[in-house]
Amino acid sequence: MTATTAALVVVAPPSYAASVFLVNSGVTSVTLDTELLASVGLSLTGADNTVPAADRFLVGFNITPETNFTFSNANGFTLLGGAIAHEGSVTFNDALTVGNFSIGFDQTRVTENASGLFVRDTLDTEAILFDVVTPSELAFEEAEEILFLEAELLISDEFAEFLGNTDLAGGVVGAARTEAMTSAIPEPSTILGTFLAGGLLSAVRRRTKLK
Repeated sequence: MTATTAALVVVAPPSYAASVFLVNSGVTSVTLDTELLASVGLSLTGADNTVPAADRFLVGFNITPETNFTFSNANGFTLLGGAIAHEGSVTFNDALTVGNFSIGFDQTRVTENASGLFVRDTLDTEAILFDVVTPSELAFEEAEEILFLEAELLISDEFAEFLGNTDLAGGVVGAARTEAMTSAIPEPSTILGTFLAGGLLSAVRRRTKLK
Protein backbone atom coordinates (compact mmCIF):
# COMPACT_ATOMS: atom_id res chain seq x y z
CA MET A 1 0.00 0.00 0.00
CA THR A 2 1.41 3.38 -0.93
CA ALA A 3 1.77 6.21 1.55
CA THR A 4 -0.96 8.08 -0.28
CA THR A 5 -3.36 5.17 -0.03
CA ALA A 6 -2.62 4.65 3.64
CA ALA A 7 -3.38 8.29 4.39
CA LEU A 8 -6.74 8.09 2.67
CA VAL A 9 -8.19 4.82 3.90
CA VAL A 10 -10.37 4.28 6.96
CA VAL A 11 -9.64 0.85 8.39
CA ALA A 12 -12.05 0.76 11.31
CA PRO A 13 -15.43 2.26 12.24
CA PRO A 14 -15.47 5.20 14.65
CA SER A 15 -16.56 4.87 18.24
CA TYR A 16 -19.31 7.50 17.84
CA ALA A 17 -22.48 7.55 15.77
CA ALA A 18 -21.78 8.79 12.25
CA SER A 19 -24.15 10.26 9.71
CA VAL A 20 -24.33 9.77 5.95
CA PHE A 21 -24.60 12.78 3.65
CA LEU A 22 -25.57 13.22 0.00
CA VAL A 23 -24.17 16.00 -2.17
CA ASN A 24 -27.15 17.76 -3.75
CA SER A 25 -26.04 21.15 -5.10
CA GLY A 26 -23.14 23.55 -5.38
CA VAL A 27 -20.39 24.54 -7.79
CA THR A 28 -17.13 23.01 -8.93
CA SER A 29 -14.65 25.63 -10.13
CA VAL A 30 -11.84 24.70 -12.49
CA THR A 31 -8.69 26.40 -13.69
CA LEU A 32 -6.46 25.04 -16.46
CA ASP A 33 -2.86 25.55 -17.50
CA THR A 34 -3.70 27.14 -20.83
CA GLU A 35 -0.02 27.42 -21.79
CA LEU A 36 0.48 23.68 -21.35
CA LEU A 37 -2.63 22.92 -23.36
CA ALA A 38 -1.54 25.34 -26.09
CA SER A 39 1.78 23.51 -26.30
CA VAL A 40 -0.11 20.40 -27.45
CA GLY A 41 -2.36 22.31 -29.81
CA LEU A 42 -5.38 22.96 -27.59
CA SER A 43 -6.68 26.51 -27.18
CA LEU A 44 -9.71 27.26 -25.03
CA THR A 45 -12.17 28.95 -27.38
CA GLY A 46 -15.48 28.85 -25.55
CA ALA A 47 -17.64 27.82 -22.61
CA ASP A 48 -21.34 27.09 -22.39
CA ASN A 49 -23.83 26.89 -19.51
CA THR A 50 -21.19 27.76 -16.93
CA VAL A 51 -21.37 29.87 -13.75
CA PRO A 52 -19.02 32.25 -11.93
CA ALA A 53 -16.04 30.45 -10.46
CA ALA A 54 -14.41 30.73 -7.05
CA ASP A 55 -11.51 33.14 -6.67
CA ARG A 56 -8.36 32.00 -8.52
CA PHE A 57 -10.36 29.75 -10.83
CA LEU A 58 -11.34 30.11 -14.47
CA VAL A 59 -14.83 28.68 -14.86
CA GLY A 60 -17.56 27.18 -12.69
CA PHE A 61 -19.93 24.25 -13.25
CA ASN A 62 -23.18 23.74 -11.36
CA ILE A 63 -23.69 20.43 -9.57
CA THR A 64 -26.85 18.76 -10.88
CA PRO A 65 -29.57 16.57 -9.30
CA GLU A 66 -28.13 13.47 -10.99
CA THR A 67 -25.43 13.54 -8.31
CA ASN A 68 -25.38 10.49 -6.03
CA PHE A 69 -22.09 11.14 -4.22
CA THR A 70 -22.35 10.03 -0.58
CA PHE A 71 -19.97 10.19 2.35
CA SER A 72 -19.91 9.78 6.11
CA ASN A 73 -18.62 12.27 8.65
CA ALA A 74 -16.82 9.42 10.39
CA ASN A 75 -13.28 10.50 11.21
CA GLY A 76 -14.01 13.78 9.44
CA PHE A 77 -14.73 12.40 5.97
CA THR A 78 -15.20 8.93 4.54
CA LEU A 79 -16.25 8.49 0.93
CA LEU A 80 -18.97 5.88 0.47
CA GLY A 81 -19.54 6.03 -3.27
CA GLY A 82 -21.33 7.64 -6.18
CA ALA A 83 -20.35 10.57 -8.36
CA ILE A 84 -20.78 14.36 -8.49
CA ALA A 85 -22.54 15.31 -11.73
CA HIS A 86 -22.27 18.73 -13.37
CA GLU A 87 -23.67 20.71 -16.28
CA GLY A 88 -21.74 22.99 -18.60
CA SER A 89 -19.00 22.55 -21.15
CA VAL A 90 -15.80 24.03 -22.56
CA THR A 91 -14.62 24.00 -26.16
CA PHE A 92 -11.11 23.82 -27.55
CA ASN A 93 -10.10 24.97 -31.04
CA ASP A 94 -13.77 25.59 -31.86
CA ALA A 95 -13.97 21.84 -32.47
CA LEU A 96 -13.54 19.70 -29.34
CA THR A 97 -16.24 20.16 -26.70
CA VAL A 98 -16.18 18.34 -23.37
CA GLY A 99 -18.43 18.81 -20.38
CA ASN A 100 -21.22 17.67 -18.09
CA PHE A 101 -18.31 16.47 -16.02
CA SER A 102 -18.62 13.71 -13.45
CA ILE A 103 -16.30 13.37 -10.47
CA GLY A 104 -16.08 9.77 -9.31
CA PHE A 105 -13.76 7.41 -7.47
CA ASP A 106 -11.95 4.26 -8.61
CA GLN A 107 -9.65 2.44 -6.21
CA THR A 108 -7.62 1.07 -9.12
CA ARG A 109 -6.62 4.62 -10.09
CA VAL A 110 -4.90 5.30 -6.76
CA THR A 111 -1.18 5.96 -7.22
CA GLU A 112 1.55 7.75 -5.33
CA ASN A 113 0.20 11.04 -6.68
CA ALA A 114 -3.44 10.32 -7.53
CA SER A 115 -6.19 9.97 -4.93
CA GLY A 116 -8.43 7.68 -7.00
CA LEU A 117 -10.86 10.50 -7.71
CA PHE A 118 -11.20 11.31 -11.40
CA VAL A 119 -13.02 13.68 -13.78
CA ARG A 120 -14.94 12.19 -16.69
CA ASP A 121 -16.44 13.89 -19.75
CA THR A 122 -20.03 12.65 -20.05
CA LEU A 123 -21.09 15.06 -22.79
CA ASP A 124 -19.49 13.29 -25.73
CA THR A 125 -16.41 11.12 -25.29
CA GLU A 126 -17.20 9.41 -21.94
CA ALA A 127 -13.44 9.52 -21.41
CA ILE A 128 -11.67 10.16 -18.13
CA LEU A 129 -9.81 13.42 -18.69
CA PHE A 130 -8.16 14.05 -15.35
CA ASP A 131 -7.03 12.21 -12.25
CA VAL A 132 -7.34 14.16 -9.01
CA VAL A 133 -4.36 14.63 -6.70
CA THR A 134 -4.77 13.98 -2.98
CA PRO A 135 -6.79 17.06 -1.94
CA SER A 136 -4.93 20.04 -0.50
CA GLU A 137 -8.21 20.94 1.18
CA LEU A 138 -10.86 18.43 2.19
CA ALA A 139 -13.23 19.69 4.83
CA PHE A 140 -16.80 19.18 5.95
CA GLU A 141 -18.51 22.08 7.72
CA GLU A 142 -20.92 20.07 9.84
CA ALA A 143 -23.00 22.99 11.12
CA GLU A 144 -23.92 24.12 7.60
CA GLU A 145 -23.46 20.73 5.92
CA ILE A 146 -21.06 22.10 3.29
CA LEU A 147 -18.31 20.01 1.73
CA PHE A 148 -15.12 21.71 0.51
CA LEU A 149 -12.68 19.86 -1.73
CA GLU A 150 -9.75 21.38 -3.60
CA ALA A 151 -7.05 19.53 -5.52
CA GLU A 152 -4.77 19.68 -8.52
CA LEU A 153 -5.74 17.89 -11.72
CA LEU A 154 -3.45 15.48 -13.56
CA ILE A 155 -3.69 14.60 -17.24
CA SER A 156 -5.06 11.05 -17.34
CA ASP A 157 -3.52 8.23 -19.34
CA GLU A 158 -6.63 8.27 -21.52
CA PHE A 159 -6.44 12.00 -22.25
CA ALA A 160 -2.70 11.84 -22.92
CA GLU A 161 -3.29 9.08 -25.45
CA PHE A 162 -6.03 11.15 -27.09
CA LEU A 163 -3.61 14.08 -27.34
CA GLY A 164 -1.07 11.80 -29.00
CA ASN A 165 1.57 12.33 -26.32
CA THR A 166 1.64 9.69 -23.59
CA ASP A 167 4.49 11.54 -21.88
CA LEU A 168 1.89 14.06 -20.71
CA ALA A 169 0.16 11.49 -18.48
CA GLY A 170 0.38 12.41 -14.82
CA GLY A 171 1.35 16.02 -15.48
CA VAL A 172 -0.40 18.78 -13.55
CA VAL A 173 -2.78 20.60 -15.91
CA GLY A 174 -4.89 22.62 -13.49
CA ALA A 175 -6.94 22.47 -10.32
CA ALA A 176 -10.54 22.10 -9.18
CA ARG A 177 -12.46 23.30 -6.15
CA THR A 178 -15.84 21.87 -5.16
CA GLU A 179 -18.08 23.71 -2.71
CA ALA A 180 -21.13 21.51 -2.24
CA MET A 181 -24.28 21.68 -0.20
CA THR A 182 -25.24 18.36 1.32
CA SER A 183 -28.06 16.78 3.27
CA ALA A 184 -28.13 13.95 5.75
CA ILE A 185 -29.82 10.79 4.51
CA PRO A 186 -31.13 7.76 6.39
CA GLU A 187 -28.70 4.88 6.41
CA PRO A 188 -29.18 1.55 8.22
CA SER A 189 -26.48 1.23 10.88
CA THR A 190 -25.43 -2.20 9.65
CA ILE A 191 -24.77 -0.90 6.14
CA LEU A 192 -22.94 2.14 7.46
CA GLY A 193 -20.76 -0.06 9.64
CA THR A 194 -19.83 -2.20 6.65
CA PHE A 195 -18.82 0.84 4.61
CA LEU A 196 -16.76 2.26 7.44
CA ALA A 197 -14.99 -1.00 8.09
CA GLY A 198 -14.02 -1.23 4.44
CA GLY A 199 -13.14 2.42 4.10
CA LEU A 200 -13.03 3.69 0.52
CA LEU A 201 -11.55 7.15 0.97
CA SER A 202 -11.02 9.34 4.00
CA ALA A 203 -9.24 12.35 5.32
CA VAL A 204 -9.09 12.60 9.08
CA ARG A 205 -10.31 16.14 9.48
CA ARG A 206 -13.33 18.30 10.18
CA ARG A 207 -12.47 21.83 9.13
CA THR A 208 -8.69 22.08 9.28
CA LYS A 209 -6.87 22.00 5.95
CA LEU A 210 -4.62 19.24 4.75
CA LYS A 211 -1.18 20.56 3.91
